[in-house]
Amino acid sequence: MPTTAFLNKLAGGELLGDGSLEIVSPSSFAEAGGSELTFYEGKDAQALAASIAGCVITSLSPTSFRARSLIVVANVRLGWAKALQAFAEKRDEEAERTLAFISKSARVDPSATILPFTYIGPFASVGADCTIGPNATIHKRCIVGRNVSIGAGSVVGSEGFGYAADEQGNHFHIPQLGTVVIEDDVEIAAGVTIDRAAIGETRIGKGTKIDNLVHIAHNVKVGKRCIITGQCGIAGSSVLEDDVILAGQVGVKDHVRIGKGAVVLAKSAVFKDIEPGACVSGIPARPHRLTMRAQARLLRSVSER
Repeated sequence: MPTTAFLNKLAGGELLGDGSLEIVSPSSFAEAGGSELTFYEGKDAQALAASIAGCVITSLSPTSFRARSLIVVANVRLGWAKALQAFAEKRDEEAERTLAFISKSARVDPSATILPFTYIGPFASVGADCTIGPNATIHKRCIVGRNVSIGAGSVVGSEGFGYAADEQGNHFHIPQLGTVVIEDDVEIAAGVTIDRAAIGETRIGKGTKIDNLVHIAHNVKVGKRCIITGQCGIAGSSVLEDDVILAGQVGVKDHVRIGKGAVVLAKSAVFKDIEPGACVSGIPARPHRLTMRAQARLLRSVSER
């Protein structure tokens, strides 16, 4: 069991109290007991002082407290996330490559965990310390970097959706001959589909996190450290620069560029380029303050009738 001194080292904070205390498990702030770890993001020093937890991660530094120890950090949520690494279970009990199909020409690092019923196609590569979930698919020639996790049922390198129409309106499929590159430290949740490029590559940048049920189309370029939440859809050849955040159910039109650090709020539809650092919402996506003013004006006009 980890000691509070070890947890403090992980969290990168200042330890107040007993550093030798062994912590059994994490718990909520309201329920944490004398051998449990919790966190407190509030500003009420009296509420913090009343806790009987074994250890509390907080940004406050009270002169007296009932908890057996405190870890004082500047960023409580980040400190909590780091400390929880001491309790994270390693996914090794289900690892069984004999239940997966791995092409003879694929390159899979020995340290990668490949869970049952995974498919890894010809000339694909999977880097060190990756975890590939059950029923995941990595198609031919796709490249997965180091420390990447891919959730159950996700597909990397699926056929891109591209067609050309003749004079009679018949649709002819355009062969998708490119690939997908997943850079290091990317996390892809369950049920995600990332299409291979028509020509060239679809790329997911280092440190990006992708939630469940996201679709990323062919030739999309996603920058570093982006956050893409559930049920988003990004159409072909769009570009997300570094540190972009897409909230739930955002739709992005093809060939659109979203600038560095921009935030697109939930259920918005992006039809044109977004400036770096902007916060947008609505259909079509506009600066969020403009959208809120427009909605307020609409409600006033309806109520006056």
